[in-house]
Amino acid sequence: MTEWEQIRGDFPVLKRLINGKPLVYLDSACMALKPRQVITAMNEYYEQFPACGGRSIHKLGEEASNAYSAAREKFAKFINASEPEEIIWTRNATESLNIVGRCLRLPKKSKIITTSLEHHSGSLPFVERARRDGHSIEIVNARSDGTFDIEDWKTAIDSDTSLISVVHSSNVTGTVAPLKEIVELAHDKGALVMSDDAQYVPHHPLDVQAFDVDFSAISVHKMCGPTGMGVLYGKAEHLEAMDMFMHGGDTVRDVKYVDGQIIPEYLPPPEKYEAGLQNYAGAIGAGAAADYLQSIGMHEIEKHERSLLSMALNELTSMEHVHIIGTDDISIKTGLVTFNVDTVDSAHDIATFLNDEFNVMVRSGAHCVHPFHYQLGIPIATGTARASFYLYNNRNDVEIFLEGMRSLIEASS
Repeated sequence: MTEWEQIRGDFPVLKRLINGKPLVYLDSACMALKPRQVITAMNEYYEQFPACGGRSIHKLGEEASNAYSAAREKFAKFINASEPEEIIWTRNATESLNIVGRCLRLPKKSKIITTSLEHHSGSLPFVERARRDGHSIEIVNARSDGTFDIEDWKTAIDSDTSLISVVHSSNVTGTVAPLKEIVELAHDKGALVMSDDAQYVPHHPLDVQAFDVDFSAISVHKMCGPTGMGVLYGKAEHLEAMDMFMHGGDTVRDVKYVDGQIIPEYLPPPEKYEAGLQNYAGAIGAGAAADYLQSIGMHEIEKHERSLLSMALNELTSMEHVHIIGTDDISIKTGLVTFNVDTVDSAHDIATFLNDEFNVMVRSGAHCVHPFHYQLGIPIATGTARASFYLYNNRNDVEIFLEGMRSLIEASS
């Protein structure tokens, strides 16, 4: 077997047959499949040391604490954080974005910038923060192909700007934003940058120190890890200065009771942001996912996906009635393609046909990015279809997808 065929064998669900045929999973931008290495690591927690980390001093508690801490260290290494304490475990990237949107202290009446290409989770926490505290908010529009004009950023970022929230890799167009240039422009004006890396981290190497981002939000379930796990990366000085998101157990060093008053003394990050009993198995699974992807190599994953994307785009762009959303320049794209078929009423009809007739599983809808669809004049009810590729996909998957597309066009024309 080739290396990629061996990797494909790590994913148990791909052994399933539906109506006697293998499944073709092209919805990894929504949810990545889980390798046995991650499943085994999580099961080990539940089977061998299913106890509270950081609380109980017995053997099982000690093992849970050690595994939980080790997972944080693995993830810090995965994105090259300066120290493990800059890694905050959250439920998902949405929670990570909301923590920054709610808890970061901003100058009064300052400006927040976001874009028309954001996932709702990357814009709404900041839109609501602006409404709550009287900040102004400015939207940088993406071009119709999903790219940004850096001149628009130069115009938007000024001395009044305090915070920028930008999607690093779009879940609609797959385009990768010029993050390094945006960060440099922002820092020159004294502004901070929140990078939505939910779609970037699973597919490209991320070095938070090289990009110099102030915050990064990551969804572990998109990078072969468990559901219900996210990561907030923040520079240590920002995490120290921010307000707390939740209060309660595990966030305190001591709670004094003096003269009828409760006086808390809170812990520093990461405990500051991890109130209550944690998802120990989820964190351990996140660490295992980081290990798994690193063992393959993020540059290798990037190249593999782009080869599949190139194969798909070459055919789709020549198909009558198919309209690609976003650029076809694979050098600035993550491995996904979003499209419509003008002979089919809605994207849901495309996805239903591919699923029912070919076991090909793609995403349909507006992908929680309604503003960009409105910007392009695409009705939300019509939506778009999205095929996304990952390390476990192969050329046969792409061929079956393309066969399904040809059959759809023939049936609908």
